[in-house]
Amino acid sequence: MSDSTFLDADRLAGLRARLRSDPAAPASPAAAGPARSALPDLGVIFFSGLTDGADPYDLLLDVSRYIDRAGFTAIWTPERHFTEVGGAYPNPAVLGAALATVTERVRIRAGSVNLPLHDVLRAAEEWALVDQLSGGRVDLALAPGWHARDFVLNPEGYEKRSLLLNEAREQLQGLWRGTPVPRRDPAGEVHDVLTFPRPVQPELPVWLTTSKNEDAWRFAGERGLNVLSALINFGPPELRKRIEIYRAARAGAGLDPAGGVVSLMLHTYVGTDRARAVELVRPAMTEYLGAFVGQHAGSGQAELKDKSDTLLNLGDDRDAFVEMVFQRYVSTSSLIGDTGSARTVLEDFRAMGVDEVACLVDFGLPKDEVLGSLARLATLIPQEV
Repeated sequence: MSDSTFLDADRLAGLRARLRSDPAAPASPAAAGPARSALPDLGVIFFSGLTDGADPYDLLLDVSRYIDRAGFTAIWTPERHFTEVGGAYPNPAVLGAALATVTERVRIRAGSVNLPLHDVLRAAEEWALVDQLSGGRVDLALAPGWHARDFVLNPEGYEKRSLLLNEAREQLQGLWRGTPVPRRDPAGEVHDVLTFPRPVQPELPVWLTTSKNEDAWRFAGERGLNVLSALINFGPPELRKRIEIYRAARAGAGLDPAGGVVSLMLHTYVGTDRARAVELVRPAMTEYLGAFVGQHAGSGQAELKDKSDTLLNLGDDRDAFVEMVFQRYVSTSSLIGDTGSARTVLEDFRAMGVDEVACLVDFGLPKDEVLGSLARLATLIPQEV
């Protein structure tokens, strides 16, 4: 391994100085002042690990290098377990450590850490390490976990996962600031445990991952958390309502209602012609949507399981159903088209209060198409003067 992989003191000092002066790097980029762009910030999110049979990490690394130079805000990686779709991403901290060594500017974000599956001490250690490697570029979206099968890692935690998430989040943020957590050793002695290494950032920027649950949006607003969402089982009108709930909750808690960051995941492919773009993504997207819905059969969530069972029992009508889902998704809930239509979609989501669009790119397209799409999308990013 090359010595350049590690941060020496001079390089770390330089990275810290850039974080203090770089307007793209603050923990809460949406709260940068009254002059707000007509378009949301653009990040990239990896979620499915489908890359047309290619190495998914090759795509991840090359995309990360590109967006780091092109002015994108963040690179998001998920936590997914025991499934072929997304199974390339079991640990976002490990991926984040790799990305920290091949990027210099882009924020490194977990989308998301399913915190009830883990010991909070280990989560604090791992992410502080990534924060050190990256010079203070770590942001975390936290989630309670959703698939019952994942909780083979912590079977007792499934029923109380939402409660565990909030308790662990508070401990994680405390550890990040330097507040020890009391733990009992095998001999029965209680120790005040503080994790190392210590992070670069004094505060850990936190997103709460949620989609349809209005109470979760309200909770995030009241506690000053950012939100990572996706249009799963609801559409743009319902998203607008939830953002309004979030902003009102912030105001009710005495926080700036315009502060906080709402990040939205959207499947993304930007081509040179909208109709051709839709046809290009159709095979990959329909396969992805069918596989994704099918995963919910064993999720343990009744609403999602019912939808999955419906799909699995359609028989010959299954393809027609998936095509209907594809058409609706492409027309209302994605960033698939040309640069003109992409701008319109981004303007619409920005108008309803979305601060960042996390562009999901790993749903089965070849790498050259993904990179070409991002290059066209980058033309919409304001250039620094």
